[in-house]
Amino acid sequence: MRLGSLFWKLLLGNALLIAAVLGTCAWLIADELNRLQGQELTANLRSQATILAQTLHDRFDLAHAAQLDRFAKRLGRGEEAAIRLTLLLPDGTVLADSEADVERMERHADRTEIQQALANGWGMDMHDSQTVGREMQYVAVRIGEAEAPRGVIRVSVASRVISQRQRAVQRIIWTVTLLGLAASIVFAVHLARLWSKPIHRIMTTAHSLSRGDLSARARVAGRDEIALLANSLNEMREHLAGHLQTIDRQRRTLESLMTQLREGVIVAGPDGRIVLINPEAIRLLGLGSSSLRHPAGFKGLAIRTCVSQPELQDMLLPHPAEDERRASSSSSRGSRRTVCEIHRQGEGRNAELTMLARASDIMLPEFEEDDARPPSAERRPVGRMVVLTDITELARTVRVKSDFASNASHELRTPLSTIRAAVETLMDCDCAGDPEAARHFLDIIDRQSRRMEDMVVDLLDLSRIESAATSPEPETVHIARFLDELRQRSQERLDARQLQWSADQPAGLLTMAVNPHLLRIAMDNLLDNAIKFTEPGGRISVICSRSPADNRPLEAISITVGDTGCGIAPHEQERVFERFYQVEKARSGVARGTGLGLSIVRHAVAAMKGTVDLQSEVGKGTRVTITIPQSEPHATAA
Repeated sequence: MRLGSLFWKLLLGNALLIAAVLGTCAWLIADELNRLQGQELTANLRSQATILAQTLHDRFDLAHAAQLDRFAKRLGRGEEAAIRLTLLLPDGTVLADSEADVERMERHADRTEIQQALANGWGMDMHDSQTVGREMQYVAVRIGEAEAPRGVIRVSVASRVISQRQRAVQRIIWTVTLLGLAASIVFAVHLARLWSKPIHRIMTTAHSLSRGDLSARARVAGRDEIALLANSLNEMREHLAGHLQTIDRQRRTLESLMTQLREGVIVAGPDGRIVLINPEAIRLLGLGSSSLRHPAGFKGLAIRTCVSQPELQDMLLPHPAEDERRASSSSSRGSRRTVCEIHRQGEGRNAELTMLARASDIMLPEFEEDDARPPSAERRPVGRMVVLTDITELARTVRVKSDFASNASHELRTPLSTIRAAVETLMDCDCAGDPEAARHFLDIIDRQSRRMEDMVVDLLDLSRIESAATSPEPETVHIARFLDELRQRSQERLDARQLQWSADQPAGLLTMAVNPHLLRIAMDNLLDNAIKFTEPGGRISVICSRSPADNRPLEAISITVGDTGCGIAPHEQERVFERFYQVEKARSGVARGTGLGLSIVRHAVAAMKGTVDLQSEVGKGTRVTITIPQSEPHATAA
């Protein structure tokens, strides 16, 4: 058998895998042995130093320095690889050393192992020795208590000795690893040959089938995956035919087109069962939450079991009376067309979907298999096709405009009716005889007219913001000056309601880039709401801060308006930004607003490409934060 590329891929793959595993294991073993050997050496040196500390404890002073030095040199006498012994006083003075003259040695108080030993009882370090001129592994042990140490015994060994031992161990490990790798490569060769043989047979059979030779068979014994693959290939050749490729290509083309359509399509046969449905129709009708998610799973199912909308069922199901009329008519194409608007509740709150359904007759290509006659228009079955278009956003826009006109008319009619009633009452009463009543009705007229004036101003502001063709250009605004002007504009209302005022900004935050007109509109509305719904004696706060902009690498500035007012219930927090929506306290209070303040805030901040966040708790107050991204670092340090 010719060795193909698959054989070499299997061989190289197995060899590389085995080499990587063996190499990793060898490295880990060598590293672990080195670590254990180092720990063993450290423990050995420490134990030797501890024994010497117990032996020399009573003679460890300057009076026995000469005796200790002779003891150290006698103990360290031998080969170069022998252990070096050094005896030191607590101040670093060397009493004795096994390899050097103590008179020429400097103080060792700055050595790491000496400091660790004096502090912790023992210490270790590896560094070059200035005395003997080579790198050493040191272990030092303190003599005496930490409060009054008598000295330090330091035992060391040359790092070259440690390296020689480690290299000897590594040579053994890598020799064993290379022998194992050689044996593994021989095993990988036989394994790759064993695996590539049946795959080569399957490849030869598949190549013959691709040339149109349907007599080729893949002969592979066994019950593993490769044998199952060969059996599947043999079964496939029995079903192949000349027209199979054309049918499969047409089917895949149709599926691709139906999948990419942005409109839902449902085709039902004359028996009331689904012939074709695309993923968009499944999404629009909410059928994806069931166990059937793929369009192919809906084929053949009854319309009544899948579609829950009665209007859509009526558009898809056949009508016997129309079928008879269609049979007697000379032209049946396009005899029945229907357009209908369908609503469906989607997932989540306020997730209603609105669809435009357009239905028409469609000629289906199916015909009886035992009928030898070619299909004709008279014998082709007539089904129904419905095209669903998602018009949710369009319907929502129309509804918003309609609700806006209705709410605006209602909100303007209410104060007008009140003013008219007060005027009619004034015209009928004796103002001179009852000045209190006249003053009362005049107060009503003044309050309602002011309300109408505020509403007109709010509507004009909202209209200007929404109709702006381009984004407003930002300007440099001094934050402290802006906050001071904001307080001055609201000082009279703050004093009238006896509210405390506080404004805060970081020391290094002086200016920001923003449209001053839009910012003034947003802040005035937020402050108006805070004053209106805070009880006398409460507190109003305005806080400026830096914050990272959402999904932006640039700096953003946040302004938070907080109050200690009545708060907003959680179920109303999602709707307070709608036009003319007012919370229960606002609808029933004396100082009733227009219901447009927060809607103006949202549109003004959106025009500045910012965001609005509301946090509120009933009985504790409300915090509204607007975050405005900065096109460049306008915040300057003082």
